[in-house]
Amino acid sequence: MVLLLLFGVVAHRLDRRLKAQAREIDGLRQALARLAPGAAGETRAAVGGEAPPELAEPMAEAPAVAEPVPALAREEAVPPAVPVSDAPVSDSPVSDLPVRDAAPPRRPGWRELEESLASRWLIWLGGGTMALAAAFFIKLSVDHGWLGPAVRVALGLLAGAGLMVGGEWLRRRPEQRAVAALRPDYVPPALTAAGLFTAFASVYGGFALFGLFDPLVAFALLAALALVGIGLSLLQGPFIAALGLLAGYVTPLLVPSDNPDAWGLFAYLLALNGAGMAVVLYRGWRWLGWGALAGAALWPLVWMIDPWRSGDALPAGIYLLLTAALFLVPAVLGVLDQSLPEPEPATGWRTALPDWIRRKRRHPADRLAMTAMWSFGLLAAAVTWSDSHGPVSLIVLGLFALLALVAGRRTERIAGVAWIAALAVLLSLLPWSLPYVPADPPPLNAEGQPLIVADPGGFPGEVVRFLWVAACFAALFGVGGFIALWGARRAGLWASVSALVPLALLTLAYSQLSFAYAPVTAPYPQVTMPQTAVGWPAAALALAALLVGATTPLARHRHRPGASLGLAAFAAGATGAIALGATMMLQEAWLTVALAMQVAVLAWLERQMALRELRGVTLLVAVAVLVRLALNPSVLDYEGYGWIAYGYGLPALSFLAAARWMRSASDGRETGSSGDDLVVMVLEAGALIFTTLMLSLGIHRWMAGSLEAAPSTLAEVALHTLSWLGLALLLAADRRWSARAVAVWGRRLLAALAAASALFLHLLALNPLWNFEWVGEWPVVNRLLLAYGAPALLGLVYLWYDPPPSRGLRNAAPVLPMLLIATNLALEIRRTFQGPVLDGYEMSDAEWYSYSAGFLLFAVAMLVAGIRFGWGWMRHAGLVLVLAVVAKVFLSDMSDLEGMYRVASFLGLGLCLVGTGWLYQRLLRPPAPTAGGGTPPGPPTAPADDLLDQRIH
Repeated sequence: MVLLLLFGVVAHRLDRRLKAQAREIDGLRQALARLAPGAAGETRAAVGGEAPPELAEPMAEAPAVAEPVPALAREEAVPPAVPVSDAPVSDSPVSDLPVRDAAPPRRPGWRELEESLASRWLIWLGGGTMALAAAFFIKLSVDHGWLGPAVRVALGLLAGAGLMVGGEWLRRRPEQRAVAALRPDYVPPALTAAGLFTAFASVYGGFALFGLFDPLVAFALLAALALVGIGLSLLQGPFIAALGLLAGYVTPLLVPSDNPDAWGLFAYLLALNGAGMAVVLYRGWRWLGWGALAGAALWPLVWMIDPWRSGDALPAGIYLLLTAALFLVPAVLGVLDQSLPEPEPATGWRTALPDWIRRKRRHPADRLAMTAMWSFGLLAAAVTWSDSHGPVSLIVLGLFALLALVAGRRTERIAGVAWIAALAVLLSLLPWSLPYVPADPPPLNAEGQPLIVADPGGFPGEVVRFLWVAACFAALFGVGGFIALWGARRAGLWASVSALVPLALLTLAYSQLSFAYAPVTAPYPQVTMPQTAVGWPAAALALAALLVGATTPLARHRHRPGASLGLAAFAAGATGAIALGATMMLQEAWLTVALAMQVAVLAWLERQMALRELRGVTLLVAVAVLVRLALNPSVLDYEGYGWIAYGYGLPALSFLAAARWMRSASDGRETGSSGDDLVVMVLEAGALIFTTLMLSLGIHRWMAGSLEAAPSTLAEVALHTLSWLGLALLLAADRRWSARAVAVWGRRLLAALAAASALFLHLLALNPLWNFEWVGEWPVVNRLLLAYGAPALLGLVYLWYDPPPSRGLRNAAPVLPMLLIATNLALEIRRTFQGPVLDGYEMSDAEWYSYSAGFLLFAVAMLVAGIRFGWGWMRHAGLVLVLAVVAKVFLSDMSDLEGMYRVASFLGLGLCLVGTGWLYQRLLRPPAPTAGGGTPPGPPTAPADDLLDQRIH
């Protein structure tokens, strides 16, 4: 009763609303009929002819006799008329025409909320309520036994059919058509959806609860209802289409089978996908395509998880191929914009990347096609795995790759599907299970026969099959991409497919067989197969030769759009093939050297052929070499000393040469600007990193004996600090590099690293006062000079060439070098009295006096140097050190020293103080008068500091 009451209220409300809308429509027609003659007359008078079509059509449809309009309709629909006398006068006849796009008057918010509730949500609630009422009625009849199962199901089907027919009948009514012309009409689809749900629930209840239908009959009825819903959606809107698709994809789950058949399931799903995509094409509901894609891709995955059986690869493969083609149709048909999508504006490091790598702006249908190819490509790879790389699944994979090549060439907006297919092929071949065949003599059985039998060529049959499959796919992509690039707008993409996919497949085959033919005790797999070791580098060189040959015909047409990028792709593929051949023949450091040489080769090709597109490839190769040399911990396991020199020195030279060639190359634009960009900066930074690592690893290998040991001696750390400071000084002194950004920041980082090492390791952690390290027998020239004096002098020279940018840092930076010199002086005095190991705790009067004398002389030297060169910071530091020595003499030497040492301490201090005072008096004395008896220009009473600065500067 409550449901009936609610339904009555809703129906009454809807009836009132429909009548009010009908009155509004009548009022609008009558108002248009009254206004049309005047507007038409003015228009004819203005243009001297017939009225425009936009005014003629309303005039033709207006009724001949005006009917009375209710007051409410007139107030809501027709705005108050403007008196003729008050109307503005316009000089242009065109301005007198009625404005069609005038904004309607703003409506109150409560009115919009009321309309939304009444015309949309209550309608859908009513439809769902009616569907629930049918379900509750069926449940109630089951609980009380009122009707038999067949009658209940029949009544449910009749009710569902009646609701669907009623929804379509209501949609065809003139009043409902008038409502639909003004705003979306949700009443007919709500009734149809309720009927569709009721019929679907009735069929499922008859199958699952009462057993009235066989599984095949129930499946057919449910599938038919789903297709009916998809068909009705062409008339009643997208909600019915979504409901029909959902019902269609759920049907196989609702009707299980004891003997599931892949042919029947995938044929049904293919028909359902076709119906869904037909609706998408006809009505343009792209969001429905995404729902269809979700259902179409999930079912094969579900099938491979549970009921997969041998022989299902053929129906599953056919389904994947045809469904992928269905989802390509919206983009391939050419109904969309044919313009080529441009890359998004690149900034920063993205400017070095080629155009085909950057993200594109895509049409929604193109995004659907690309996503579908990603989904079905992964599913095709999964089918290949499930079929254990059987011939059927491999043929399906090949047809999928061919479909991608053809579709991408047909519609180049989605040419990226070729690379999707290539990645699917690589992913499919990656887990191929090959028999393990050791390179050592194979194990024998009790009769002395080998346990693993190889064919006369040295390969087991499964290995031969794998190589043939990889070669066929390489030929498909290599030849197909080369054919597709002619006349294509995206020639660079097709050239990359033709060049890089065969190279990737060769690399995959080599790595797979490396593990299959690895020696039993080898820590790293190596291909040592008899009669085949030379075949791998020969294949790589043959591929490089083919790619170089492919550039010859393309170079004749380099004026075409994209041809330069295609040449760059072939050149990159050729250099990559050569690097792969080097990988197959070389090991450890020489392999890295071979890879680094490709950077210089690419830079030379970019300069000779004016192919700026090669810079992106050069950047990728350079980053790979940097990662291998700078972030690869396995280099610490390499044996010997010499590899550090050529393993890092040759890549550094290659990077420097590449940076120079690229920097001097023009960017090909009319402005003629140089080629100095991000790639050049990366190459210069890589050369600096390799040089630093070469010096540091060489020092560590020489001092520690092994690269795996941690640096532990003061001598080794001092050599590291000196090497870093030396590199920083070279970068600052060389005029060709000093202004480069890499040189500026590189030397600052090196100087900061050396400063941190001197402060935390030299002065604190490894100080020989408590580390008790042997410092040498010779005076002055020993490890103390290496660890403290030499870094301090180099640091001062570096600060002379490259002073810090800020004033505060310039004043503070010399403190560390002076502290190192003072430490060197103190430790040298300590070594003189204690020996090469500073482990003694007793101190004689001579040693204590030596500290005063030595630091006093050092302070005087600082004062003289500061005054001579105009270094105020050094003059001030000397004065502070003099005051410190004065404090030591009066506070300590007076009581601790005895005899001549105390006399010498005070005598020397007095002489130094008097000499310092005399020197400052000469500097502070006013200048002598000029020849005319006057004084030089300037203030007569200048402060002492200003006068001192004038004299020393």
